[in-house]
Amino acid sequence: MKKILLGIGIIGILGSCANWEDTKKDWESSTEGLKRKVEVYTLDGKLIKTYEGLMRVRSAKESSMVSLNLIEEGNRRIMIDNAIVIIEEK
Repeated sequence: MKKILLGIGIIGILGSCANWEDTKKDWESSTEGLKRKVEVYTLDGKLIKTYEGLMRVRSAKESSMVSLNLIEEGNRRIMIDNAIVIIEEK
């Protein structure tokens, strides 16, 4: 019985490693920001602007609005609406 419980415990720990890594990355992103490259396009696919550096990204679930906090530029905030936004981690 103890071996079965131990086996279930080990499987539970190993199965949650990816979840733990995601949680850790979310925490780092929310508190310190991450190095990212953000490209903003018009709805017909033309590049408007590219941002690179340490930033926090927030998106509204109710709308298409994305908020960028550019940490390396004095926490400058940029709100983007009605655009295609591609965000890459570096």
